[in-house]
Amino acid sequence: MSQRPAPDSPTPSSAREPDPEPQSAPPRESRLSRIPGLSRLRLDRNRPTAIVAIGAAVSVIAASVVVGIGAAGADSDLSDVGAWLPSGSKNLVVHVNGLTGRVDARITLPGGQDPTTLQVSTDGKTVLVLNKKTGQLNQIDPRQLTVAQTSPDGTPNQDIATGGGNAWRISPGKGEVQRIDPRPTTDAANALGSFATIGPPIVFEDAQGGRIPLGKSQADADGTLWVPLSATGEVVPIQGSDRGAPIKVAEPGHPLLLTLVKAAPPGNEGGRKSGADRVVVTDVTAGKAMTLTQTSVASTFKLPTELTKGAPDRFLVPGVSEGAVVPFLASDTGSLALLDVNSGSIQAAPIQTQKHTYGSPSVLGAKVYVPDFDTGALLVYNTVQARFEEPIKVTGAKGTLETYVSNGLLWVNDQNSAEAAVVDVQGRIHRIGKDGEPGADGVPGDQATPTVTKPPGAGATSAPPSTPPSSQPPAEDQQLPGGGEAPPQDVPGDDPFPPPPPHDTKPKPDPRPPTEETPQLPVPLPSKTTPADPGETPEPQPTKTAGTPTAPGTASASATSSAPGTTEPTGTTSPTGTTSPTGTTSPTGTTPPPTTPPTTPPEMKAPGTPKATSSQGKITLTFSPSEGAKPTRYTLGNVTAGLSVTPDAVAPGGTMKFTVSGGECGKEYKFFVTAEFAGQKKMNSGWSQPIQPCVKPPKPENVSVTVASGGHGATLKWTLPKGTDPKTTYQVKIGANTYAVSGTSYVAKGLKNSQKYAVTITAKNAAGSGSATTTIDLTPPKRTYNVGPNRNNSIGIGIHAGPRIDAATRRGEIGSNYTGSITVHCQTMGQSVTRTATNVHSAVWDRVDYKSVSGYVSDLYVRTPNSDRGKFSPPLWECE
Repeated sequence: MSQRPAPDSPTPSSAREPDPEPQSAPPRESRLSRIPGLSRLRLDRNRPTAIVAIGAAVSVIAASVVVGIGAAGADSDLSDVGAWLPSGSKNLVVHVNGLTGRVDARITLPGGQDPTTLQVSTDGKTVLVLNKKTGQLNQIDPRQLTVAQTSPDGTPNQDIATGGGNAWRISPGKGEVQRIDPRPTTDAANALGSFATIGPPIVFEDAQGGRIPLGKSQADADGTLWVPLSATGEVVPIQGSDRGAPIKVAEPGHPLLLTLVKAAPPGNEGGRKSGADRVVVTDVTAGKAMTLTQTSVASTFKLPTELTKGAPDRFLVPGVSEGAVVPFLASDTGSLALLDVNSGSIQAAPIQTQKHTYGSPSVLGAKVYVPDFDTGALLVYNTVQARFEEPIKVTGAKGTLETYVSNGLLWVNDQNSAEAAVVDVQGRIHRIGKDGEPGADGVPGDQATPTVTKPPGAGATSAPPSTPPSSQPPAEDQQLPGGGEAPPQDVPGDDPFPPPPPHDTKPKPDPRPPTEETPQLPVPLPSKTTPADPGETPEPQPTKTAGTPTAPGTASASATSSAPGTTEPTGTTSPTGTTSPTGTTSPTGTTPPPTTPPTTPPEMKAPGTPKATSSQGKITLTFSPSEGAKPTRYTLGNVTAGLSVTPDAVAPGGTMKFTVSGGECGKEYKFFVTAEFAGQKKMNSGWSQPIQPCVKPPKPENVSVTVASGGHGATLKWTLPKGTDPKTTYQVKIGANTYAVSGTSYVAKGLKNSQKYAVTITAKNAAGSGSATTTIDLTPPKRTYNVGPNRNNSIGIGIHAGPRIDAATRRGEIGSNYTGSITVHCQTMGQSVTRTATNVHSAVWDRVDYKSVSGYVSDLYVRTPNSDRGKFSPPLWECE
């Protein structure tokens, strides 16, 4: 590899190779180095990227703030604007600039070029590449763009994880995790390096000593490895080399999937600091997602039941999600849900996935991306447009598309193909040619084709005439679902719950006609002015008037104009010399009446299938308007008894949204939208996904603990924010015991003093739960009393290990004649002692501190209030 310039050295704009001739003037300091957060951006050695990179990086950072993809996108270094993409078929990795899609470097790994599968793991500082076939581990130096160290072949089918400066080798089938040192070796005699192990391996075994298989583990930015154990229904955190206590999250045997949410938690949830990764575990069988702390479950979210009706291995969720919205896809049943782990709101919509194989969905900015392994493309749902865009062709061939979002960029790669892609938060696409010469012009990455958007109802998505197509359409046997617009809708006969027929007393929509519009998959819509996080729903926009595009579903005013492509002659004179108004004359000199070509009325089409969004006490249905003929209004169907809908109807130019109130938390509801046309004709949309009209309650707030006088218990009190589900119930867990509570307080009794009890207060309803933690500290308060009576007889008062006289356990003594102060912690019952001078008996003992000695002294020799009565002396507590 030729010498690379320093990261901030300028590159001549016309250079293809370093200029051998001396420059006429010394190069100026790069302004890139003066920009905070971008000083480490490595310039390409063969082209000028400084200005482009700065502008694109600023665009990425600005978009991160606008759409809420997480603060991580604003801390830019080499890892922020680039990625390492593996090519297992050739045993190499390439580094790609995410701002341009160009390949910066290509590194062939040791061990030959036998086809394999590679895994790349990086925490922003350490870059490790694991050969899954041979177990060989390589470390890449991201600054020198070389292999820093390589291990000998190891165990096949391992995983690697990095986070917070830690690294682990994971053997899922063997139930074993081994922490390793990812730093390059300094031993010159060991040319291959060592990846030295740190501590003994952590082995997961059942009660019979058998190994427990491990699920897909994830390492967070704090250096904790989270290991799911489906066999036991637990998740185990490993901090460095220390195995934490297992967290019970599911019944044994339930499949568990982990997602790292790179978004600041609300407040200080579960003690996790703001900006830290949050861990979300999904119990596929129970249809439940949970956020975790290091020791317990912080929140639970009940997912729509439609997600659980398919095969568990077709339930898909990403390993990492930037922003608070986590997507879930049941790819075999066509159910998509988006969970906002901050608010608990769930948005759900059907998606017709055909019989293809899909990868985990990803949310980036205002779009949802689903990799289609059968077509080598991404299905793209634009939440601003509320419809599918033209799918992004990545390879155009069948294969596994690896997708992940990192710092505001979506990376898409097939290890067995030379093609890859990177997409930014605005949907701009850079195609990557992994086999191209690093830094050379003319690679597919140079053809950055932005995703073309259009308003709802504007017809099929297409690129503007000035934009060349980014790729040829797929072959006939690889056509994408819906032809690039939306997956085809199921026919009415396939729906087990058809819409009800009209009633005489209240107009109701007709059952869906045989021919309906292809459904648009609704996903979260943006705010009024900027691309939004999928967790938001837009405010209504006013319909534009003259000088603006026609509103969706509104017939154009030019519908009666001449047919396209028809040209009439002009300037033709009649034999009489009389010219007609249109430029033609009749043989008699009279002007014939003007003729209007016949027009075809627009076709009636159904509105888009509504997206359902849950909130407390409500379900919001958002839909896209009908294309073609203009309806007279839209109404909502399947509004059953006890429900109310606002508004009663939506005008064609209004806000395409209904709000349903009055439902019961714990029951799911689904609806459809009817477009009503002139002549009492109607077209129905597809069914919305069934969801509940509620969200999980927030965690209890303002938790207070008031310890009882003398200990042995405490009163717990808490509050919940206004608007919380009035049917919320509570559970209070103290130690290992759990108690059901109906109100916002609980009195704990019967506890032992001298202990600290972990307390979890959980607010619950049918949609999930939120938990707060606190502690009941029953450490007895210390008090000071004088010693006495203590005669000057050279016989000291013994301090014992327990509440009994035992010479073998005597720890020390209080010298004779000492009647000064002593610290008393608490009192307990023990051996009965007699003070012979007064013939007073007492079995009460005091736990004391005297000088450097701690132990027990008979209460007869401490001036407590009841020392002469043989009773406990409030306000001193009992020791237990």
